[in-house]
Amino acid sequence: MKLDNLFLYILVFIAFTSFSQEKDTTLVALEKRLEKTTTDSLKVEALLSLGVYQLRRDFNKVETYANQINEILKKENLEYDINLQRAEVFQQLGIVYRKRAQYGKALKHYLDAQKIFLEYNDSLNLSSNYHNIGNVFKYQEEYRRSIGAFKKAIAINEKLGIPKKIGDNYNAISSTYRRIKKIDSASYFLEKAYEKYEEAGYEEGKYRVIANKAQILNLQNKYTEALSFQLEYLAYVEKKEIKESIATANYNLARTYNDLGQFDNAISHIDQSIAIAKKEKMGRRLAVSYKRKSLSYYKMKQFEQALEYYRKYARANDSVFNLQKAKEIREIELQYEFNQQKLKDSIQFAEEKKRISTIAENQELKKKWYFTLFLITLILTTGIIYYGVRYFKKIRKQNQLRQTKLTSQIEELHTEVSLKKEEVTDLMKETLIHLRTKEKLTNDLSKLSDQEEGTSLKSIIAELKADKLEDTKLILLKKNIETLNYEFLKRLKIKHPSLTKTDIEVCSFIKLGLSRKEIASLRKTSLEAIKSTRYRLKSKLNLTSKDSLDEYIRSL
Repeated sequence: MKLDNLFLYILVFIAFTSFSQEKDTTLVALEKRLEKTTTDSLKVEALLSLGVYQLRRDFNKVETYANQINEILKKENLEYDINLQRAEVFQQLGIVYRKRAQYGKALKHYLDAQKIFLEYNDSLNLSSNYHNIGNVFKYQEEYRRSIGAFKKAIAINEKLGIPKKIGDNYNAISSTYRRIKKIDSASYFLEKAYEKYEEAGYEEGKYRVIANKAQILNLQNKYTEALSFQLEYLAYVEKKEIKESIATANYNLARTYNDLGQFDNAISHIDQSIAIAKKEKMGRRLAVSYKRKSLSYYKMKQFEQALEYYRKYARANDSVFNLQKAKEIREIELQYEFNQQKLKDSIQFAEEKKRISTIAENQELKKKWYFTLFLITLILTTGIIYYGVRYFKKIRKQNQLRQTKLTSQIEELHTEVSLKKEEVTDLMKETLIHLRTKEKLTNDLSKLSDQEEGTSLKSIIAELKADKLEDTKLILLKKNIETLNYEFLKRLKIKHPSLTKTDIEVCSFIKLGLSRKEIASLRKTSLEAIKSTRYRLKSKLNLTSKDSLDEYIRSL
């Protein structure tokens, strides 16, 4: 274990010595930009940029820049709108006060900035403001409100398409979930933050994820893994001279060394955190650092020193968290809500006054229009009625002509059907006569078995030949039967769709009252075949042996 730690120290020392040789080129460039400014507007913008850069490095300088900006903005007759610059100053000072655990002052400055950002529809700065308010609520342990503010910031940044800022929001939400021990949610948002930082190519963001990952590992009692991440993060922020992050990294390292039982290392790192917190007036960081040092002494069983630093923690913590400060924050929120409602009411009153004035001005105009509209409506109504009556008469005349034509067609069809019926009746009579003639001829032929009366046989053959000429009439009869029995056949097919063509033809003959022999003759088949067909028909028509097939068919 000691060899591993020694190796890590060597790596950190090498990294630190190499990093310290680099110059802060960004700060140099920003200071040169300030020197080259020629107008008040440009000077304010340069000071704001310096303030943003120093927010995590030197809070005292941020206050200095803010005071310089406020002096410029107090000038009369400035030739540009200063409100957005004032809002950005509010926002930067809010961050400084939050870092110093002056949460009431921080929230007031954030809300003052928010009012201006909303008025100017400055979505970019508004998203940052929601993020900062979320951090205030987080350190006040109002975690639901904290997450709600971060989500507002995410919604704006997703619309703007800024992956770096979305990464910051996800990182902050992850930290909030970690504080309430929701490890799965914390890990999920941390991964999303890393993805966004990767997309934006934001190196510092990725190191922040590494630091937060170490915090989660500590909660899971994976101290050795956490230690390597924390040392890597400390080396990076020392290289970049980010004082706030250096204090935080040392504080977190002290916790890990405490958990590993390496109390001397823990006290060494916590002293560095205390030094920075005192210099930068970071009240909350100072309080929790005292508590961490007290815990180290307690685990070393040096109870007197543990008590001393716990008392320091209690005093520092009371200056950060107490009922008076909580009341102050709530009063600031209520005052902001009241002012917003007052502004909303004044806007609504002005709009209502304008609406009433507009109604009064338009009242006379409406009266003039009413009479004009009445005349137009009357003219249109009269025209519609006139053309409507004409159209109705025209349609009625067309319908009468159509009805007359249909009546004539119906009468013609009735006449045609009557003629067909007469024709079929005649055909039926002729067919029955021929059927009976055939029957008689059959009987006569049977009597001629022992006779040789040539003349008599010739006459029978002649009659049979004559009878063959009537086959065309049989075909005509079948076709006409289908026509006249149309309604009967329609009902039969609907009720019994499984019937074959032969079945339907036999049913038609039964409907006409023909006997089995007559049906056999008409179909040129045997009597036995007709009997078999009738038997099969009873089954298909769902009739019992007692039911009469003829009666059932005639009843349809």
